[in-house]
Amino acid sequence: MSVLSRLLKAGSMTESLSIYVPATILQRFVSLGRMLLFVYLLREAGYGLWGLGVVTFTMVSSLVTLGSNHGLVRYVSFYEARGQLQAFYRRVRFLILALAVAITAVALAGSDILVFLTRSPASQVDDHHQLHLCWAALANAGLMGLYHNMLGFLTGMRRYRAVSALEVAFAICFTISGFSVLVVTHDPLWLMIAHFVSVLTVFVAGMFLLQLALKLPEAVVEPSGSAARTKETLIPEPDSDAEGLDSAMPLPVRKADAAEPVGLKGCFARVLRFGFVATIAAFIWQGAGYASFLLTSRKYGEAKAGIFFAFLPMGQAILALSNATCAVIFAHVTRHWENGERRLAVSLLETTYKALVLATMTLVVALYVTSQWWVKIFPGGFHNGLVLLGGLLLFFQASIHLALLNILAWLHERPVIAAIAPLLSIAIIVPLAIHWMNRSGPEGAALASGVGMYTAMITVSLAYFLIVRARFRISTYLLMAAPAMLLLSKWTLGLVWIAVLIVTISTTWLLDARQKRILSSSGRRILKRLRPARTRIS
Repeated sequence: MSVLSRLLKAGSMTESLSIYVPATILQRFVSLGRMLLFVYLLREAGYGLWGLGVVTFTMVSSLVTLGSNHGLVRYVSFYEARGQLQAFYRRVRFLILALAVAITAVALAGSDILVFLTRSPASQVDDHHQLHLCWAALANAGLMGLYHNMLGFLTGMRRYRAVSALEVAFAICFTISGFSVLVVTHDPLWLMIAHFVSVLTVFVAGMFLLQLALKLPEAVVEPSGSAARTKETLIPEPDSDAEGLDSAMPLPVRKADAAEPVGLKGCFARVLRFGFVATIAAFIWQGAGYASFLLTSRKYGEAKAGIFFAFLPMGQAILALSNATCAVIFAHVTRHWENGERRLAVSLLETTYKALVLATMTLVVALYVTSQWWVKIFPGGFHNGLVLLGGLLLFFQASIHLALLNILAWLHERPVIAAIAPLLSIAIIVPLAIHWMNRSGPEGAALASGVGMYTAMITVSLAYFLIVRARFRISTYLLMAAPAMLLLSKWTLGLVWIAVLIVTISTTWLLDARQKRILSSSGRRILKRLRPARTRIS
């Protein structure tokens, strides 16, 4: 098999996880290393100004194509299952481009207002310089909107090798170009230009891979073991043993036939109906994620904001790992859902959600307990930001728990549900942050972000599950309470979580016997897939 053919291969859920999650870990390590380089080269005020630029292009990029990237992830499987994928792509590509250009132009026209809203009275930065940084950030936003759509199409096709290669390539490319620029000039504006060039380079490469993927025969994923296994053996009964996540493999692609005619008329409108609501949800979620940072920047200026922004990547790295896992889960769960295997899809979703929560919470606890040692890698001026960590980690861990709610709502084609929790969190975070900042400064803002998101996550999730009569196990609801442990002191938290892990391993209270067998088998398969790669490297 050629390198390109291997890169564009669509695999099983276990295979996708064994590729995409390690790639995300590598990408985040590169990103954290890059963050440290930027912190040392830009210092507090410069890094705070860069943070404002990042917030600008991150939030605007989610709007420039009205969420079509979310719609593509949802409906690529729909049209692929009916043999209409290439025709679907031809229908939507230029419409997405036109949207990105038009909305980016509107954003550029309103850049003065954007600078006014984000500028602090305590700012020492020249007005024109901040405006130029805003222009560069908006140009990045337009290009990133197209980049996310390209990744969304590849994700919907389950081409996780290609997606992984592109995201790692971007992380490395931007690290090299950003460091090169800051060695010459310590100006965040030039760093924003380097980011644009890096995104453009990877986007062009990604479009080449997407064109090749569309020309390949539509993937038929075979299960592990005998290729002659019947449909029934691929769908375990709720109480039967399973060989792992590969026991729930996607079925072969269905071709459209007379019995089920599906036209392409209105396909872009369908993508936007789903995607627009999803992107509003994403925009609101980003607003919730950055609300405390923006309030800190507005009240205390770029220097304090720079310290705040330096600690955000600690939780963002774990959230990115969660999002990578959820992207794989959603693509494969959707495949089962579209093939009529809804009971299996929900069972698979619940099992993977539990594994995700246990793994990410373990990482968060380890990060929090050891924070007094790893904080020394930052310059001395940033050490005061350690008090922010508990609240920020609570925010990101609560956000991870929203995966169960969001995926279930997306399967029901109700993406508006994903907007309710972050919207409620903003309504809680902003007044809490304003009140608590008066007493404890930026630490109060960080704590408000965590308490607000956790409260919203619990409230909206329980309400939706009750409305749709979701039949999750009691242990699933118990795990939803886990983020609240981050309100404990560090060492108390560590001891309590160790007890939780012991209970998980030694009893069936949180993971039943069948779920343990599925996850254990899948873990062995992932390690088996990773082992040849390590052998080649050595």
